[in-house]
Amino acid sequence: MINKTRIYSIFIFILWMLFHSTYCAHAEKTAVVIKSQNLSAYNEVVKGFQDECIRKDITIKSIYDLKGKMKIGQKAIRKIRKEKPDIILTIGVLATTIAKERVKNIPIVFCMVINHARFQLAGANITGIATEISIEEQLKGHQAILGQLKDLGVIYDPSKTGNIIVTAEEKVNDLGVNLVKYEIDSPKMVSNAMENLIGKIDALWLLPDSTVVTRKSFDLIKSTTLENKIPLLCTSDVFVKAGALAAVFSDYKCVGRQAAQLAGEILKEPSPGSLGIVNPDSFKLAINTDTAEKLGLQLEAILGEPHIIVYP
Repeated sequence: MINKTRIYSIFIFILWMLFHSTYCAHAEKTAVVIKSQNLSAYNEVVKGFQDECIRKDITIKSIYDLKGKMKIGQKAIRKIRKEKPDIILTIGVLATTIAKERVKNIPIVFCMVINHARFQLAGANITGIATEISIEEQLKGHQAILGQLKDLGVIYDPSKTGNIIVTAEEKVNDLGVNLVKYEIDSPKMVSNAMENLIGKIDALWLLPDSTVVTRKSFDLIKSTTLENKIPLLCTSDVFVKAGALAAVFSDYKCVGRQAAQLAGEILKEPSPGSLGIVNPDSFKLAINTDTAEKLGLQLEAILGEPHIIVYP
């Protein structure tokens, strides 16, 4: 009788352990992070992701820094396959494109991919956060400094940022702003573009377009706009530090938190899939006060707002 009781107790204990292990394995979700390189903006995203993952009961198993190298990315993917995380966060173009090509059975959330539409990132297992703030929010931020804009100039290469222009043109017209476009296909054409736009625009909108923005061309654009009292408006605070007037850009830590929230939503589903591409939840407005002074702008009414960053 004693032996039977012991056997029965052991049997129940084993069943409980198996159930408990299965439950814990089901309850605990894991993630890995792949960042394209070690940039401060990317690290802010990671910090926000880590903070929110704690709240979502998601354990981050590993963080991979690809250091801008494809070979490191390929090695990372091999390790990740062995780790078998429930979800992957990718930060930047390199990390995202490698994961898209080589990972099909694990949900991916990507962020910090400039002009993501160029890279055809849609997929059954891919969710993303756009880097660019919506044109409506950008205009709202810029008009807080400049008031109502009438003619907004933009230089662009259709092969690089034509998709942004198509979307933006519809939006700005609805907001009463005229988009004054100048197409180029070589950095050498930037000088002519500036000459043609002077006198026709209230401000110049600088897109993340590699044909338009080079180190040499940015210096030309910055000096020309200053000389002609034209506000230079950008999509990254990097250019504001370098002398542009203002930029409306993603709050990087908030992007990380938003990525973790999306991960939590995806992992709740019985069959994790894609939530599509969403816009950033929040943004910051960077202003260069030296440039503002040269343009004769008064900023007292808005300085001190929590979402505003001031340079230098």
